[in-house]
Amino acid sequence: MQKFLKQAVFRPEVLKLWARRLVTAGFLALVVWLLINHAQKTDWEAVKTALAGYSPSVILMGCALALASYLAYASYDLFGRYYVKHDISLPGTMKIAFICCAFTLNLGALIGSLGFRYKLYSQRGVGKGDIAHIVGMSLTTNWLGYGLLAGIVFVTGNVSMPFGWPENNLAMTGVGALLIGIILGYLGLCLFGARRSWNIRGQVITLPSIKIAILQMMASCAHWLFMCAVIFIFLNPEISFFYLLGVLLISSIAGIITHVPGALGVLEAVFLALLADKVDPARILAALIAYRAVFYLLPLALALVAYLVSEIAIRRLGREK
Repeated sequence: MQKFLKQAVFRPEVLKLWARRLVTAGFLALVVWLLINHAQKTDWEAVKTALAGYSPSVILMGCALALASYLAYASYDLFGRYYVKHDISLPGTMKIAFICCAFTLNLGALIGSLGFRYKLYSQRGVGKGDIAHIVGMSLTTNWLGYGLLAGIVFVTGNVSMPFGWPENNLAMTGVGALLIGIILGYLGLCLFGARRSWNIRGQVITLPSIKIAILQMMASCAHWLFMCAVIFIFLNPEISFFYLLGVLLISSIAGIITHVPGALGVLEAVFLALLADKVDPARILAALIAYRAVFYLLPLALALVAYLVSEIAIRRLGREK
């Protein structure tokens, strides 16, 4: 029994699992410490005042920018539609994508990107293999734009780590260069690759044309830029747009590492850590609260209504048959 336990504990896959768990736990502990530290120093009356100070025009502008970001985000599924050639209409595909996007951002990719896509597409006759391709196309699209923007922002030094750590800033430049290299490599494969398809665990993965790859990258860049613009408009710009974009991109990775739905608390901790020496923390928190309202909660409410209406229509159609 002891021999079995010893072998189980020291198997490579078990060690990797525990290493990931320790990294996640450590990162979460850091996030909690940052939040508590800043919460104790924050003037919450100033946060309320900043929130009350947003004019209707600023709120409407924030909502418009959020809508533009969601339209770009939902367009990812149009590439999947082109890829698998399913017969769901373009508006129908965008409706499914919007529902999935809203649930993904609020509840995580496992529920939104995977769970809701499988349910909504399978209800309309799309096979599991094709749904997997749609999900894969969506993920590829998202990271193409993220990689390009993060690479440019990091290489150009538009965002820096706190406390003036030069070695960390140098590392970020290296990460940025690596991201740009990966994106260029992918585009090069799409343009010049002699081999276009691979069979991975029974799934055939085919590279898109260079035209489609560039369109994917543009759609993703638009999504991330509009997302940043929502925060920018509420922050009533006190810093440069591209510095803020860098902070947003870093916070997104932090949210993925911690697996916290909607990066709740993680987003705030990263923004406070990277912006507190440049912007009043009360203004940062007010901007992020407004951002969460128009970019997370409002779309989630609309997506929930759209999903319920869709479910009622599907069941009614089933009864009529």
